[in-house]
Amino acid sequence: MSSGRFLVTGGFFDGGCDGYVGELELRHQGGVTAMSFVPRLTHQPVDAALRVPNKGFAGASILDERLWVCGSNQVLAFDVGRWSLAEQLDDPAFNDLHHVMAEERGLTVVNTGLESVDVFDRRGVLQDRILLTSDARTRQRLERVAEFRTCGSNPHFMHASHCARTTDDGLLLTLARQRRVVDCRDWSWASPEYPAPPHDGFLAEHAPSGRCLLWATTVSGEIFASDPTTHEIIEHWSLPDRGGPVGWTRGLCVIEDGMLVGTTRIRANNAEYFQRWTSRDHAQSRTGIAFLPFDDRAPVASVDVFPERPAKVFSILRVP
Repeated sequence: MSSGRFLVTGGFFDGGCDGYVGELELRHQGGVTAMSFVPRLTHQPVDAALRVPNKGFAGASILDERLWVCGSNQVLAFDVGRWSLAEQLDDPAFNDLHHVMAEERGLTVVNTGLESVDVFDRRGVLQDRILLTSDARTRQRLERVAEFRTCGSNPHFMHASHCARTTDDGLLLTLARQRRVVDCRDWSWASPEYPAPPHDGFLAEHAPSGRCLLWATTVSGEIFASDPTTHEIIEHWSLPDRGGPVGWTRGLCVIEDGMLVGTTRIRANNAEYFQRWTSRDHAQSRTGIAFLPFDDRAPVASVDVFPERPAKVFSILRVP
C-alpha cells in the first residue's frame, strides 16, 4: 500500500480573491487509511487591478521543487517547502487560466477564457498561441474590452480545462463542452465521449493491469480510465457509488493502489447545471479529497478541505 505527500490547489467562493495551496498526507497502517490536510499558503495578485473574486488557484504542476500554478490571469511559481513566490508570468491575453504544464522546455498554459493554448519558453517569452476558435473571434474578443484579463469571457465554446503529454511528445487537451480529450497534433479524438463534462485528462499507469491509460474525471463524480489508442473504457468508477463524497468532481492523482479525487461543494448558482449530469442530491455535497482504492472491497477514505470556508479543489499533485 502507498503512502505519501501531495499538494492541493484551489480557491474560495466567499467573494475574496485568494488562491490556496495545501498539503495532504495519506497514510496506510494496519489496514486503516488516514488522511490529513494542512494549509500551506494563500495568495492573491499583488496588483489589485488583477484580482477576480472567487477565482483563486486552478491547475498546477511541479518541476524542480517549484509549484507552478494558474491564478485567474497570472502563472505563479512557489518554492515548495519555503512557500515563497519565486517567479511570475503575465500576459495581457490571459483570462480564466485553468492549467499550466511546466517542463524543462517551458510552460504550456490552458488559457480557457481566450480559448487558446499558450506556449512559453523558460524565460517567459510567448512562442506560440494555439487558437481553439477563429482568429476573427479571438481578435474581436481582445478588442472589445479595455482589460481582457479581468473581464467575463463567457461564452466558452470549448472550455479547455487541462493539458498533458502523450508518450510520444504530443499534446492532449481536455474540452469540457465537447466532453472529450483531443490530440492537438491532428485534432483527432483521444478519448471516448464522456457522459458529463470532464476535467483532468492525462496518461498514467493503471497498476492492476500495468497499462498506460488515459484518465479523466467528470463533474458528476465519475472517473474513467481508457485505452488512448482504441478509446475503449478499461475501468470506470463512481465516487458516490463507492461511498465517497458528492460534489463537483475535479482534481485527480493516480497512485499505486488507487486514486485521490477532489470534490467541491455545489453552490446555489451551479446546482441546476450539476443536476443535469447526476441524480445525486447536491445538498449533500462537500469540499474535500477522497482516496478511492482500486480494490473495490476496500472502503473510501476522505478528508474535508477548509471546512470553515466555502472552498473549491482544483488539482492534486504528488510531491516528488
